[in-house]
Amino acid sequence: METNSKQKKIIQLVMEYVKSGGRVLEVRCGDGKVLGQLQKAGDIVRGTNYSKYPNAIQAVEIDSCVNINEGLPYEDASFDCVILCDVIEHFPNHIQAIREVSGVVRAGGHTIILTPNTMKIGSRLHFLFTGFFKIKQAFIGFDVPADMAFVFHNNPPHLPVFLYHLHSHYLETVKVYGANYKFKSIIFWLAFAPVIVPYKFFKTFVSKRNLKYEGASSLLFHTLTSFEVLCAEYWISVNKKVDPSLHPRQLKTKLPAWVQKSIKE
Repeated sequence: METNSKQKKIIQLVMEYVKSGGRVLEVRCGDGKVLGQLQKAGDIVRGTNYSKYPNAIQAVEIDSCVNINEGLPYEDASFDCVILCDVIEHFPNHIQAIREVSGVVRAGGHTIILTPNTMKIGSRLHFLFTGFFKIKQAFIGFDVPADMAFVFHNNPPHLPVFLYHLHSHYLETVKVYGANYKFKSIIFWLAFAPVIVPYKFFKTFVSKRNLKYEGASSLLFHTLTSFEVLCAEYWISVNKKVDPSLHPRQLKTKLPAWVQKSIKE
């Protein structure tokens, strides 16, 4: 089975960040193309799907009827890498998905998450004039039942907030990559990057005091002004799981007065 450009990038990143022979899980793996290639490269692979795929690769072990929102049926810290490729944008509850993924990846292991890029310049311009982010699937029809809404890309992550949720679950961002580029995106980058970069510097290092005090300014600045995030059709977040017991965190952000009052009470 041939892999597309997104899948090839995922395979490349797994091979870069995970030692050969590692245990790799792909959530909603479809026909198992990515896992099949990784298995040939020497990894121990497993996949999940919500429904059965008749044409799935037989050599790949795939668990059906698995819903990440209801929990992953695996022991904690049982995988070296977990892949979500074109998955997270289908779920309204990103935190639940991140919690499940963080739970099954071992400390020192990685998660690799790919999703349509609403942060690219073209999508931002589209939102400016229409109120809709430019994503890879039509906006949901209001006649769609709630239990079928997941088939649409209705919940694309807002990258800065998504990175926070990853960090809060001990998945620290190593790098955000891109996949698939269009010529017009490069034209937009040439036209708008000279304005975006200095303004983003001001916002992340000066204006956003919580980022400045906590230390996330550099991560967000370099991520949100990168060529990949400003131009790619998809962004891919590679994150490393840290051991909470070895990385205790102290709250540096000043909470609102009403929260401090309620905590004291």
